[in-house]
Order: sequence, then C-alpha cells, then structure tokens
Amino acid sequence: MSMNSVAWIPLAWVFGGIAVGLIVQFGLLAPLKGVAKRHSWDAVGTIASITASVIVLWCALAGLYIGLGSVILTPRTGIFLDRLISSLAILSVTWVLARFLGAAVAAYGRQADKRIFSASLYANVVQGAVLVVGIITVLSSFGVSIAPLLTTLGLGGLAVAIALRDTLANLFSGVHIVASRQIRPGDSVKFDFGVEGEVSDIQWRSTTIRDAQNNTVIVPNEKVAGSVLVNYSLGSSDQLVPVSATVPWKGNYHELEAIASRASRGAAVALTAVNEASLEVTAYLPVESAKDRAQAAAEFRRRLYDAVRTANLTP
Repeated sequence: MSMNSVAWIPLAWVFGGIAVGLIVQFGLLAPLKGVAKRHSWDAVGTIASITASVIVLWCALAGLYIGLGSVILTPRTGIFLDRLISSLAILSVTWVLARFLGAAVAAYGRQADKRIFSASLYANVVQGAVLVVGIITVLSSFGVSIAPLLTTLGLGGLAVAIALRDTLANLFSGVHIVASRQIRPGDSVKFDFGVEGEVSDIQWRSTTIRDAQNNTVIVPNEKVAGSVLVNYSLGSSDQLVPVSATVPWKGNYHELEAIASRASRGAAVALTAVNEASLEVTAYLPVESAKDRAQAAAEFRRRLYDAVRTANLTP
C-alpha cells in the first residue's frame, strides 16, 4: 500500500464520522426536538438541541482518532494532533456543560415559587465560569503556564475596567439588584423616571420592563439600582390606586363629588385641582393586584365622563 493511500485513511474516517454525526443529528435529534416541542418536554428538547450542536464535531473527532491509529506519524506531528483532538474535545464538552448548566439555572429561575433571582443573569455567569475553566484546561494541556498568564491578565484588567466602566457598572448593578431581591421577574414596578410596568427579565446589562401598552422598555441596570421605585408586588395584594380625571363642571362641588363617588363604586374621592371651567377629581380605587390598575383607572374615567356629560346636559 502506498503512502498516499495510507494518508487517505484518516480522512476517510473523518468523513465517515461526519456522515454518522449528520445522520444522528437529522435522523434522531431533530425529530426528537419536534416531539419534545409538541409534548412540552422542555428538558428533552434542551438536551436534544444542545447535543445536536456538537454531535457532528464529536463524531469527526472520533473518526480522526481512530484513523490516526492506522498511520505512522512523526513524534512531533503525533503530539500536536493528540493535543488538538484533546483540546477540541475539552472545549466542546465544556461548551455542552456550560449550556446544560445555564439551561438548568434558567429553568429553575422560571419556577413561580423561586422568583428570587434573574434566570438570565445567573445563567450567563454560570456559563462564563464553566467556559473559563475549560479554556484554562486547554491552555494547560498545551503547556502554557497559568500563573504568569493570570498575572498578565490582572495587570491588563485595570485598563479594561477603565475602558468598560459603564458595562461593568451595569453588570455589578445587576448583581446587586438580584442579590437584594427587591426586584424580581414578574414584579409590577414604577420608577421615578416615569417607567412603569412588569419586570420581564434582569440581564447582565439591563432590566427589561413590559409596560401597560405591551411595549418592551430596556433600562440600564445602573439606572435601575440608583432610582427610587415602587414595587407593587412586594406590598399588600389589596392596593389603593390614585386616579385623577379632569372634567368640565360649573355646578355645585358636592354634586360632582357624589357623581365621582358613584363612578368610583364608593371609593374615596377628593378635589385636587380647580380651573375656571373644570375640576380635577382624584379617586382612590381599591385593586386586588398591580396588574388591575390600568383597567380599574380606565373604567373609572369612562363612568365619570359619562355621568358628568349626562349631568351637564340635564337642565
């Protein structure tokens, strides 16, 4: 057998491994993801999706490892290829482990009785830590000394921290927000800079708010941590919501007060502003939860305006 034909043996094993990986990916894992999605098997779908992202690489590395056993290599080439295969294997396993742990943390955080932290923030931290460990392991396998590298990174870290001051400020602010447990995903909040809505997620850089119009508002974590806010979800389930409405009125104030009291279904009302041809009335509406605030306010204003219009038209 010639040297050229022998050299093709590892390549044949590599292509064979790639073919096996593609068969497993599209013949087994892809249908499994579809079945998991239809039956809401989140764990099975996550495992299939993560495995599908690396199965071709694993099969190709296995084919290369087997194929190299059939050829004679120089010591230098053999050592290099062994380290290359080991490094790719370690990195891919680290990647899979990081995604598995990130998905597990995210699933844990989405549970309603455990909304004490941000799934996205902690999942990213866990994934980053696992990837750093994997990279250090690969560098060690190539004979790179870690201690001098860490010293160099420490010296350069100061310059990086200065350049990324805003990014790091948002990151540590996000950690502070999550650790303090004063804001959690799902809470209804109102900030002093005017943003109001439900907290969708707390990420490493920003906090996502869903307002009453179903718009997504992205607020930097540093701004959230430094603002004054009202967290309606941490208070009592029964709340009083002040709702103001300005109506045209030239009659007796007590008559308007009675109209407003009926429109508020017996809630407390007060005169808060007086103009030449209109009055501002504020009603303190009881609601069971923060999510009912917008609907209660809209219904009160509708009933009040209809009643005032009818009273103004009545001679």
